[in-house]
Amino acid sequence: MTRLLLLIIPIVLLSACDINESMRSKSADQSSADVRVLAAKNGCMGCHAVNTTVMGPAWNLVAKRYKDLPGSRALLIGAVINGGSGNWTELTGGKIMPAHKDAPQEEIAKIVDYILGLNTITQTPVKAP
Repeated sequence: MTRLLLLIIPIVLLSACDINESMRSKSADQSSADVRVLAAKNGCMGCHAVNTTVMGPAWNLVAKRYKDLPGSRALLIGAVINGGSGNWTELTGGKIMPAHKDAPQEEIAKIVDYILGLNTITQTPVKAP
């Protein structure tokens, strides 16, 4: 019985997490699913979700703000690598994004490209309690 509970409890907890919603593919495109796996591996999903502001802004809001801004790709890659603060204070209450200097830059670039390519009309993000 104990072994069964040790198997069931993590499954139930993961199914209740916003991370699970964020990892779900909205399309059949395997590359999108691969990028979300990279994001989880690099710790992005602990603070971000696609449609919901968690500790950091929802990625669809990031896409909306930066999608058509010249140089936004390099700006966002730099923000992930070096960390950042002050750009989303109205949603995050001033929380600081830590630097991710050990994350492979090619993986960060793939994640940023995914974010900038998101359809920003999917859902109105709400601040997590």
